[in-house]
Amino acid sequence: MAKQPNRQLSSADLDSLLSLRPGTTVDLQISTPTAPKRVKTQYVGIDLPTSMIFQVPSESKWGYLRDILVPENEVVVRYVLEGEQGKVIAFRAEVLKVITHPSSLLFVDFPVSLQSLALRKHKRWTPGIQAQLSVSEGEQDIAIRSMIIDVSQQGCRCVCDASPDFPQLESGKAVKLMIADEKDLVCKGVVKNISVTQSKCFYGIQFSSDAEIVKKLLNRFIVEI
Repeated sequence: MAKQPNRQLSSADLDSLLSLRPGTTVDLQISTPTAPKRVKTQYVGIDLPTSMIFQVPSESKWGYLRDILVPENEVVVRYVLEGEQGKVIAFRAEVLKVITHPSSLLFVDFPVSLQSLALRKHKRWTPGIQAQLSVSEGEQDIAIRSMIIDVSQQGCRCVCDASPDFPQLESGKAVKLMIADEKDLVCKGVVKNISVTQSKCFYGIQFSSDAEIVKKLLNRFIVEI
């Protein structure tokens, strides 16, 4: 039986939920009998204080999900709140229902608690991988501390402090990511999208490294919620 809605979330936690805008891409981790399956989907809306609604991830892209998106199965939802106090928000919930008409929608119960991690306050935080982002400017390599906040086989999303010593990257710019504590683990990629606030720069990067390097990076992406 699904949990009863929790009406005792703090005002800060409730604000974090209400700040999640419809259409935002979220990371959805679905429990399976073997290993959790992580997919991307979009947030649709909230029915206070009963449920949160997401698009059902595309089965053509993510594989057959109908057997695991079933009532009472557990999911973990993660998203990044960008802004001056950029942070990762994560919560557990149970599947309530999946409907297919008129649209394929996933309903999960209202979270009983949130996990919130400020990007700039944690040297090592989860989910995330400490890294160094570098670019070539002429004959000089310029590097800055960064944090990978999301990763897949195709690419990653990273955040770094806005710095006058680090150039504003543009789409199509070639970059390198060196993973902290593993100096031989260097992932090459290309910037695909950029989001900038007063103090943070968020970069979506498509990998161009070979599969083995990316596999090593994925093995480092450990989530502790």
